[in-house]
Amino acid sequence: MDTTKATPLCLIMGRYGSDKGHENITKSRHNYTTLYYSLFQNIRTKSLRIFELGLGTNNTDVPSNMGPFDRPGASLYGWQEFFPNARIFGADIDKRILMNTDRIKTFYCDQTNPGIIHRMWSESDLQEKFDIIIDDGLHTFEANVCFFENSIHRLAPNGFYIVEDIKNDNMVRFEEILTTWRKIYPDLHFTLVHLPSNEDPGDNNMLVIRKAG
Repeated sequence: MDTTKATPLCLIMGRYGSDKGHENITKSRHNYTTLYYSLFQNIRTKSLRIFELGLGTNNTDVPSNMGPFDRPGASLYGWQEFFPNARIFGADIDKRILMNTDRIKTFYCDQTNPGIIHRMWSESDLQEKFDIIIDDGLHTFEANVCFFENSIHRLAPNGFYIVEDIKNDNMVRFEEILTTWRKIYPDLHFTLVHLPSNEDPGDNNMLVIRKAG
């Protein structure tokens, strides 16, 4: 995998304004699209169920906002194009940016509150398990752990669960908790990934989890 070479997914996400990557990949804040393309290119035409936490609010009163000029839901629109036969679901703590289309449906979620997470998963549209779950929400270690521990049961066999934007300073904390998670979840394979980038902002890291079939 060449993290400096743009992929078709880089172009798609860039067109919608997602910060996961764009066509000028060496100048992109993140280059996750290079890894995502290598993981997903062989399944992109399947009838998948995809869930992403964090729509990218442009309301600056919300923690981990994208800034006032970014487009909420950018990556959901990108996934909708990249996966032409998939159903796309998302969630965010900012109710003002929730939206629905023919193939996208979004829900309210506070990823720091286990009760609210479980209420979200009780929604009728979310009962089937998911092939891909992405945490691009509140980028704190505690929030990532809370959402994982209250959501991993929603991942389908052979599915991917991915945590984005892990800060460099938190990599050691994730390495420590993975020692525990590997014992609790023997059917999951955990890989911490640092993606080299010319524009590395200090959080160009991901946790990639694959569930056994």
